[in-house]
Amino acid sequence: MEKNVKSEIFSNFMFLKLEPNFRKMISNEKIAAKQEFENMIASLQDKFFIRTYMTCPRTDSDILIWRMMDNFEKLTENCARTFSYGIGKYLESTYSYTCVIKIREGMEGGESDTDVILKNKFGKYKYMLVHPISKSRIWYDLSEEERQTLINERSKVISQYPEITENFFASSGLCDTEVIVARESSSIETLIKVTKELKKQKIKNFTLNDKPNFLCIGKDLSIILDMIS
Repeated sequence: MEKNVKSEIFSNFMFLKLEPNFRKMISNEKIAAKQEFENMIASLQDKFFIRTYMTCPRTDSDILIWRMMDNFEKLTENCARTFSYGIGKYLESTYSYTCVIKIREGMEGGESDTDVILKNKFGKYKYMLVHPISKSRIWYDLSEEERQTLINERSKVISQYPEITENFFASSGLCDTEVIVARESSSIETLIKVTKELKKQKIKNFTLNDKPNFLCIGKDLSIILDMIS
């Protein structure tokens, strides 16, 4: 039986920092704690879209866990499980962005399974830049035509780089920002170049806030946990 494609997909970008006292534990305890957490995430990855990333070295984040589901309550329950297993008990959520994106039925080669569509469209590349955006009041004073012109100018820059995938997630009413941008690429050089060019666009004049910025590197969870602990 075919599954129905849900048009609205809920997403959560959860940034986590490992508590320093975990590193003081004896080796066997650390190994067991990491394995318990890995097993929990692996069991969920069989059912839902979940990607793990190591964040580029910064003081407030070590890991990004990106989840996407078509059910808001399942998403929140899934996120809550993060802190109940193994090393998860030593992880602190420093930033968490919940948002929503619309997908079109059959957008990926006619697929009718929401999970398949998500895995084909999102989280495909190694490098990803994630950041929130809030527009200034002046942006909303512009006419619809003026806003669309600026949006089109920005889109033209992105279209010059087919190896870049960019998605906008609406977050108003779900967290303290308006939009979450996720820009992905297989090349860190291309990602940096495109980001610099986008900052020069006129539309940036109407941005009230676009920080913090997180550069994320897709890796297996086991590798990430070994690297940070």
